[in-house]
Amino acid sequence: MPGIVATAVVVANLVVLLIVMRIRRRRRARFRAGENGDGLASAPLPTFRVVALGLQGSGKTLLLTSMYRRLQTPGDRGFHVRAPYEQLIELNRWYQEVADTTGDWPQGTSRGEMREFEFDVLTTLGDTTRPVLKLGYLEYPGELLTDQDAPGSTAQARLLTALTDADALIGIIDGLRLRQACHGEVRGRLILQAALDAMIHSMLSARCPIAFVITKWDLLDDLHPDENTRLAMVRTVLMGMDGFRDLVRVQGARRVMRLIPVTAVGHDFAVLDGGEVHKKPDGRFHPSNVDVPLSAVVPDILRQIELSLDRTAREAILAEAQRRLRMGPLEALHTLSTFAAQKAGKVLLAAAGGAIIADSALTLFMDAQATATDGGRRFAELDAADRQAEEFIQARRRVVQEFQHRVTLLEAALPSSRLGTGDLT
Repeated sequence: MPGIVATAVVVANLVVLLIVMRIRRRRRARFRAGENGDGLASAPLPTFRVVALGLQGSGKTLLLTSMYRRLQTPGDRGFHVRAPYEQLIELNRWYQEVADTTGDWPQGTSRGEMREFEFDVLTTLGDTTRPVLKLGYLEYPGELLTDQDAPGSTAQARLLTALTDADALIGIIDGLRLRQACHGEVRGRLILQAALDAMIHSMLSARCPIAFVITKWDLLDDLHPDENTRLAMVRTVLMGMDGFRDLVRVQGARRVMRLIPVTAVGHDFAVLDGGEVHKKPDGRFHPSNVDVPLSAVVPDILRQIELSLDRTAREAILAEAQRRLRMGPLEALHTLSTFAAQKAGKVLLAAAGGAIIADSALTLFMDAQATATDGGRRFAELDAADRQAEEFIQARRRVVQEFQHRVTLLEAALPSSRLGTGDLT
């Protein structure tokens, strides 16, 4: 009798195993086919939403224009970004207006006009170029921070929703107002304080990385010949402003915070005359650091997850990453992006700070953990679909590493760019 029971148990286990294997084969076949015949193409892409905060005239449009121009070709990187064609036309038009020394500066956003861009981040995959992730960028009129919304308008409500849903925030600080404050001009300091007040009110409850971008950095060249010393001087001024120090105190311990100086035109293109910035007739157009704000988004989000995780959540993520290593790359690529919606994923999200970590961030973070624990899967043993998926995963990792490399270069050249609890001592 015991032998019969044991045999029955073995048979039952074999039946279950066969059913599981059949389900997995069908699932993998579905992944390989995909809804449109290309299992890799149908895999969802991680998408990150960035919201830029800044008053009118602070340089948001110039920053966006030069930022896209710098990133739209691979250059010395292994990736580039691409906007939809209609947005590309607009960005190129703004760029021509900026670079033309005989014309005026481009017009900024008008009230009620919210500019939203979606950039594909592309890299080479075999003999093709594919997007590996997306960056959404929302630019808005600065008056929405300081003025009452027009009757019947939903602009402020949409902005507040965007702030809540953002994966990263960029605060635009007008370098002209900083220069005036550094030189003791009362009016400039008051305008700077008003701009900071508007941004800080929105950022105090933020649960995502925050980067402050100092535009028109070229206007502060005369503060000190050494750029890091100059940035440290500016940071001291900002830490003396009401609200800014409180924001760093509240957010600095558990949030990634940066201070990034940029010039969208270069250090020999514009001149300050009579309190206004004019183009030099013989100016040399050479933007600097404009690629950093977008390049820092993904590394900062991943670092934010590290800061938020406790030991239990970290171990759970590591265990899930190891489990996915046993899958085929194509299956892992598809299922990883939906993990956050599952029960285990929700537990991890809650442990890491609730809704601050979207499934896109968890996807890349877990992918990085899988990289660290990879047992060395032999590429030659994979079939064609899994090889293509593995190439895609490796290409995406390289893009994230290049983002991180740009951040590392910034911190090495400008240690004062990191904001945190050290500023409070």
